Amino acid sequence: MTETILLIKQTSLGDVVHATAPIRSVRAAFPDAHITVLTSTTAADLFLNNRDIDVLLTFDRYRVKSDWWRHPCWTLSHIWRSIKKVRRQKFDLVIDLQGSWKTVMFLWAARTRSRFVKGRWWFAQRFCDPQLHAIDEMDGVLQLCGVQPSQEQPILTVSQKDHDQASLILANLLISKKKLAVICPMTRWPTKNWSLNNFVKLVDGITDKFSVVATGSPEDRIHIDRAFSGYPSERIINLAGDLSLTEFIAVMDQADVVVAGDSLPMHVASALDRPLVALFGPTNEALVGPRSPTSLVLRADVGCQRCYRRQFCKQNCIDAISVRSVINAINRLTL
Repeated sequence: MTETILLIKQTSLGDVVHATAPIRSVRAAFPDAHITVLTSTTAADLFLNNRDIDVLLTFDRYRVKSDWWRHPCWTLSHIWRSIKKVRRQKFDLVIDLQGSWKTVMFLWAARTRSRFVKGRWWFAQRFCDPQLHAIDEMDGVLQLCGVQPSQEQPILTVSQKDHDQASLILANLLISKKKLAVICPMTRWPTKNWSLNNFVKLVDGITDKFSVVATGSPEDRIHIDRAFSGYPSERIINLAGDLSLTEFIAVMDQADVVVAGDSLPMHVASALDRPLVALFGPTNEALVGPRSPTSLVLRADVGCQRCYRRQFCKQNCIDAISVRSVINAINRLTL
């Protein structure tokens, strides 16, 4: 009899990329199972080409978070409709790889007798060890239900259509035939941002060997444009805000090297096994760092305590990473 399995992982985008590793482990343990994944609407595209998943369900958790007080009727209706989608099928096994209230409500609502969760939630078998790497903590949940973890590195797959679209975008923009360096200057936390001034110096130091493309959100575009104002297009091309999520992943897949802080681009580069220089400051690379063999983690030796402060860090440890050390790391990865 075919097993039916529900896996839940909604946010954040980098954490969803991490979840592709335990999802592969579940598929390896149950190769013939019918696997459903419930994720957030913003993260759904990360799973579009994932062959380990049979059915993808979405929940608009960010709209619920932002609009619940303005549109309470829509919020209640959306939650109820999402729960009904989960309850259409009876599952042999349900695993919540996130463990927040917006995911646990689906864990509890699912029609199953076997519930497992990351965290300390009631009415399910649970595993919690925040001192482990994020993937290892999710693997701890899998082991509770008898699944042996078999995949340590996240996995993303680029479709041929997305590959061709990215090739067309790059061919129309890039003048030289140099190697491609993708820089991702901005993160969601100001304390995780290596300064744009450092990125300008980095581009000055590598453009003899690389064509450079900058990526980011639409909000990042103006900051990147301002930092590189006056630079000719053959030195750097700013694609911040121009790419869909699938196009961004496909562009990253063609990079000869990626430079990024602790953010989605770092996790994408790692999952695609692209040469990666990962810049760390207030967060702990032992808990969320890249696992690909083609990645190098850089951290300045300034006694950083991994404070996890989002807005302000007096030490500003990430900016102590020197431009020269990043260039040396790029050379090591691309020789």
